[in-house]
Amino acid sequence: MKLYLIQHGQAVDKKTDPQRPLSEQGKLEVGDVANYFRQSGLHIAHIYHSGKPRAAQTARIFANVLDIAHVEQLNGINPNDPVEPVVEIIEEWTENTMIVGHLPFLPHLVSRLLTGNAPSDADYLPGNIISLESDDHKTWSLAASGTYDSFHH
Repeated sequence: MKLYLIQHGQAVDKKTDPQRPLSEQGKLEVGDVANYFRQSGLHIAHIYHSGKPRAAQTARIFANVLDIAHVEQLNGINPNDPVEPVVEIIEEWTENTMIVGHLPFLPHLVSRLLTGNAPSDADYLPGNIISLESDDHKTWSLAASGTYDSFHH
């Protein structure tokens, strides 16, 4: 099983819109990455997002481009949520899945899955895309990583 951890696309600032939806640039970047994934033959069964507008919009763009019907909000993946409840949920999944979320939750989840520890502070580039792979849901390895900039033309 592969787990794709995607930070939402570039959002507008809080002064422009307190809900912080995707900016036009963010929509373009997410679309480019989704198209790259489609061209690479990537298969994802489910996409989960935090419910915040920027994450939900990012998830919908991926779902539309990759033709994924199962897109839904997953509680517990907001920026400062603890990762352990989500780790327990992930252990039940059997198909390739994408989570669209936020900092610092995503780097904490990556660290927890790869090392067994969720640090209080982790280095994670904005716009990061991480792919983890596991055969047993207990031992994870890094399959790939990049940023929106590395896919955007």
